[in-house]
Amino acid sequence: MRKVTFIGAGNIATSLAAAFASAGWAVYQVYSRTYESAERLASRCGAEPVARLAELNPHADLYVLAVPDNSIPEVADALSRLHGVVVHTSGSTPLAALQEVKALGVGVLYPLQTFSRARVVDLRNVPIFVEADTNSTLEFLMSVANMLSNDVSELSSSKRLQLHLSGVFACNFSNHLLALAYRLSNRSGISFKVLQPLVEETVRKAFATDPRNVQTGPAIRNDSDTMAKHSEILGNLDVQLQKIYNELSLSIQKLGRSENSL
Repeated sequence: MRKVTFIGAGNIATSLAAAFASAGWAVYQVYSRTYESAERLASRCGAEPVARLAELNPHADLYVLAVPDNSIPEVADALSRLHGVVVHTSGSTPLAALQEVKALGVGVLYPLQTFSRARVVDLRNVPIFVEADTNSTLEFLMSVANMLSNDVSELSSSKRLQLHLSGVFACNFSNHLLALAYRLSNRSGISFKVLQPLVEETVRKAFATDPRNVQTGPAIRNDSDTMAKHSEILGNLDVQLQKIYNELSLSIQKLGRSENSL
C-alpha cells in the first residue's frame, strides 16, 4: 500500500486525504503547526499527527503541501531530505517554488475546485492539473491523479496561473455577488432561497455556450430607467455597492459590444 503524507490539515487537505484513502492509499502522517489541527484530520483517516516538520517520516511515497500559497516557499525550504515525491496544490504558485526541495521529485497536483473543511468534495469529476520536474515524476503524478479523478491534464505553471485567475472570477467573485444578493434579499424580508432556480438556470446556460451570448438583464438591454432605479436604491443603502453595480453594468455593456474586449 502506498503512503501519502499531508503537510497542512485545512480545507484542501481534508478532501484530498479522503480521496487518497478511497483510492487505496494509506494516509501516513498529517502535519500542522498546531497539533490539534493535525490530530483532527489524522483521526479521520488513521494517520499519525505531527506538529514539527522534523517529525516527518522520510519514507512516504508522496508528500502533499496543502498550505496557504504564501507559506509554500517557507515550508518547502524547511523540509529535510525526503525519499518520496513532493507536490504543492496551488493554482497560482509556480513549480519553481519547490526547486530547492531535496526529494525524489517535485511537482504540482492542482484540483480545480473550491474546498472547505466541513464539506468533503468527491474528486472523481473534479479536473486535476499536473506538472512535474522530470518525465518520470510526471508519469508518477499522472497515475496518482488518475486514481483520484476522471479528468486529469498536464498544465504548465504559466497556464495554471491563468486558469486560477479564471477560477477567481467564476468562483470567488460569483460567491461574493451571491453574498451581496443574500444581504439585499434578507434586508427586504425575502428568502434568499427564491433566487436558487434563477442562479442554477444561469449557470446551466452559461456552460452550454459562450456566456456572453446568453447575457440577460437591464444592462445588456440598455434599460437605463431600470438601472437608474436600482442605482438610486443602492445609493441610499451602500455607496460602495452602488459603485459595484454601476461598474458591472458598464462591463456587461462593453463585453456585449465587443468580440475581443479582453
